Amino acid sequence: METSPLKSAAEELIFLRAQLRETLEVFAAKLESEIMRVHEVVLAEAKKSRKPSRQTLADTRDMLSLLRMLEVKPKKGRRRDLKRFESVVEDLRQLVENW
Repeated sequence: METSPLKSAAEELIFLRAQLRETLEVFAAKLESEIMRVHEVVLAEAKKSRKPSRQTLADTRDMLSLLRMLEVKPKKGRRRDLKRFESVVEDLRQLVENW
């Protein structure tokens, strides 16, 4: 018995949708993990009793600038917004890498 191409296409579309959701979930989990790592480094630095170095203060100002300048429109669901998140998180990670 031959399967209808339309039925096959419909099944593949369901599979595509599931793959999209799984990919988005993994992507979001990775970004959230990176954000939490940066957060933990910033908190650890804030809890130190000594005064932050000039470099740490400069990096912190850069971080604040990156965070405040991030403009996204989540309700539009644009790919470029995801790329912006990814870029900002990477920049933040690089800033705290040597603290």
